[in-house]
Formats: sequence, structure tokens, C-alpha cells
Amino acid sequence: MIKGYMDIVKKASKGLENIAAVILFLSAMLVIANVISRRVFNTPITGTLDLVLFFTTALIALSIAYCAVEGGHISISIFVDRLPKGVQKVINVIIGTISALFLVLVSRQLVLYAISSHSSGDVSLTLRWPHYPFILLLAVGFGALALVVLGQVLSLFTEEGEQR
Repeated sequence: MIKGYMDIVKKASKGLENIAAVILFLSAMLVIANVISRRVFNTPITGTLDLVLFFTTALIALSIAYCAVEGGHISISIFVDRLPKGVQKVINVIIGTISALFLVLVSRQLVLYAISSHSSGDVSLTLRWPHYPFILLLAVGFGALALVVLGQVLSLFTEEGEQR
């Protein structure tokens, strides 16, 4: 059951990461087009800074969960690694549970902030694009990361988690 859950979370995280890769490509193409437009035609593309900032937010938000799936986040476990396996498991369950709860709270607060941003009409300076869709993307990213961390905690209770 936990393996099935983790498979779904991994596939969803990979899908979000693929969207992030497309956004990264589009952002790079926009910057290149802006540089060429500025040099050749002496006219920059209006709103490039706004778009790159929004794209970077989306890129990070959509890729953090897959980074966790792949074990790409920094972990300092010099002290925990020296403890007996049973103690390591207890510490990992406690830290993972606290992390998952924190990430759920962050995601919830981001949703509330997006609602507030939508209500107040916050928009970017140049393009006048609303902020709230990108804040919601951050909420999705942190929510997906919470699901990954929860799955990692749950996997500690299976035989696969014992081998880590």
C-alpha cells in the first residue's frame, strides 16, 4: 500500500518537474530573445523581468518535490549516522513527521495568501499580471513536497525503509 502511494507521488512529482523543465526552457528563450532584441533592434521585450521572476517562482515550486524524491536535498546526518539503526529510525520518523506537518502548514498559508492577494488585486508592475496564480503554484509545490516527505516517513515502517 505504501509502495503504491509512493509510486503515485513519484509520478506526480515527475510530472510537475517536467512542467518545470518546460518553464525553464521558456525562461531561457525569453532571456535570449530579450538580449537579441535589445542588441539588434535596441528595443527590449517589455515585461521580461516580470516574466522571469514569475517563471523562476513556478520553476522552483514545481521541482522541489521531485528533488526530494531523488534525495537531492541537503542532509547533514553526521551525528545520526553514528547512532544505532533503531534510534536513527525513531529520529527520522520524528523529523519527517514534523517536516511534513510544517510543509502542510506552509502550503495552507500560501493558499490563504493567494486568496488575500487575489482579493487585494496584487499585480506585477510592468505586465500587470496577478500574483495569486504563482502563489498557488508555490502552495502546490510545498503540498507535493509534504506528500513526498509523508511517504518517506511511511516507508520507514516497511522493509524497504529498513534498508535505507
